[in-house]
Amino acid sequence: MALKLEVQIDGNKIYSPLRDKWLVLTPEEQVRQNYICRLVNVYGYSLEQMDEELKVNNSHRGQGKARADIVIWKSKEDKQKTEQLLL
Repeated sequence: MALKLEVQIDGNKIYSPLRDKWLVLTPEEQVRQNYICRLVNVYGYSLEQMDEELKVNNSHRGQGKARADIVIWKSKEDKQKTEQLLL
């Protein structure tokens, strides 16, 4: 049985497995990390086929500085391509 991914919180920090670093704990970040765990544990996606806070290149919102919270590719190999499966 595979290990279950769980949200890690230490004081005012929350761990981001996709970025491999501790971030400031905010309500938004906690929702994002909980959803990443759900994508892995319930839907079967791997961390290797996901990314977070990815710049959306064709965005005109905020002077082209829009970011996608979570991006999923079909496979980790497809991550090198520009067409994502889910944003």
